[in-house]
Amino acid sequence: MNRHDRHQRLIDLLSERRTVGLHAAARVTGASPATLRRDFADLAEQGLAQRFHGGIRLPHTDPMLPFAFRDHRFSEEKQRLAARAVTLLRPGDVLFIDGGTTTAHLAAALPDIQLRVVTNSLRLAAMLDDRCRPGGLEVFVTGGSMYPRSGLLVGPVAAASVEGYYADWAFLSIGGVDSQGLFNTNEQVVEVERRMIACAGRVAVIADHSKLGRRAMCRV
Repeated sequence: MNRHDRHQRLIDLLSERRTVGLHAAARVTGASPATLRRDFADLAEQGLAQRFHGGIRLPHTDPMLPFAFRDHRFSEEKQRLAARAVTLLRPGDVLFIDGGTTTAHLAAALPDIQLRVVTNSLRLAAMLDDRCRPGGLEVFVTGGSMYPRSGLLVGPVAAASVEGYYADWAFLSIGGVDSQGLFNTNEQVVEVERRMIACAGRVAVIADHSKLGRRAMCRV
């Protein structure tokens, strides 16, 4: 297993267990303790983990993991999901895209056609900036307060901003989905998503396999 794959596996384990010891990491990756200690140091340097004697843990207790942490998880799968999602689009469509690492992959996948994107994600808006042009891609950003470490605008101003638009599609990231519905980790995030659903003709949920059969605290 190469370094990138080991880091990916360790991040997946952290997401599942929140704490990973040296022996557990060795069983999963097959790497030596010396190699894993270097991996632990790399993840800690990137802010993706906190080291302790004999292992690593998530660096905080916030139920919404930092964007940088989530972005490492299942990135190839998220790219495939984004590529499939954009086949639904037609020239002239207006899109709501909420903030999330899965929906962020739409930035690279959007076709070069006339589209208008309304988003509460400053990261997504920045990714699309170089592609904006009259008659092609246009980006509109909601107001709102910044949720820490996410680049996400939330709160009553963000929710009210969404209600000023109508979109052909709403593309949403979520924290979990099962037979009872859609779930996410934060009530402020959920409130904006509810407004997007109410103001869109159609809704597409983009979720990697880790979200299936799971629930989070807030029902969308």
